[in-house]
Amino acid sequence: MKYKIDKTDLFINNKLHPEGSEIELTKEQTKGIEDFLIPVNHNPELTEGHPEQSEGSEIKVTQTKNKGNKK
Repeated sequence: MKYKIDKTDLFINNKLHPEGSEIELTKEQTKGIEDFLIPVNHNPELTEGHPEQSEGSEIKVTQTKNKGNKK
C-alpha cells in the first residue's frame, strides 16, 4: 500500500525518505511507524460520496438548537 510520510523524515531500507514523500510499504513494514504515515488513496471511486476521505474537500457542520417540549 502507498503512504505519505508525515511529521518527520523516515530512514527505511537504507534510504532517507523526506516528509511529504510517498512510499510503497507492506503492512509489516508499517509496524511501529504508523503515526508518521498517511494512507494514500489514488482511486477516486473509493472516496466518492465520502468527503472526509477526499483530499482537499471541506466538511460543513451545522448546529441546531433543540427547543424541546416547553409546557
